[in-house]
Parts: sequence; structure tokens; C-alpha cells
Amino acid sequence: MTGLDGRVTIEVEASQGTTMIVVTGELDLVTMPYLAAQLALALQDRPGRLVFDLTGTHFIDCGSARLIATAGRWLPGGGRPVIRRPRPGVCRVLELTGLDAYCEIEPLPAGSNQGWR
Repeated sequence: MTGLDGRVTIEVEASQGTTMIVVTGELDLVTMPYLAAQLALALQDRPGRLVFDLTGTHFIDCGSARLIATAGRWLPGGGRPVIRRPRPGVCRVLELTGLDAYCEIEPLPAGSNQGWR
């Protein structure tokens, strides 16, 4: 589904206890409510594992990072959300805010050429 003015696309895929949320575009003050709504819908299925694929996310603000990092509250057994392949700028926001401690980070493959944009 496309968010506001094409700034973000969020796709939710669920299978075998894992829900993957694929985000492409920018996560900021304008798009965060859309992310929150999609996350609320995804959590209705009570997934055992929650994965955010942020490969295509070029920017994230602190509020959106907090929303993603604290989504683990709704996972069984104190699970932590997985952030898959975040770009360096996204990693930097997570590190600076300390929110990386609340997530599992699956980094970009070594040698990938997906740096700052």
C-alpha cells in the first residue's frame, strides 16, 4: 500500500508466525501515522516474530524508530523486532537514540554498496 503522496510504501506479509513489514521510502513525522496504522493491523494477527525490512528506507526520524523498536511489547515471550538490512543512516539514528538495544539488527551484507543517499 502506498502512503501519503507516494513518500512511503509499506507492505505487510504474514506466514508461519512471522510478519514482515517491508518499508520503502521515508519514515518521518508525516508518514509515521501510516506506519503506526499498518503496524496495528499486523499485530492483530499476534505474530511470534516481527521483521521490518528497511532495505529501501533512506530516512527515519526518532519517532518512527521508537515505534519500530518498541513493537516488541506486543510479541510473545519478550521477543524483539528484527530490523533487516537497515541503511547506515537508519542504523545511526537507532544507535544515537539507544533504540538499537531493543531490536535485533540484521545488517546489510558486507561489501554492499548501499551507503548514504
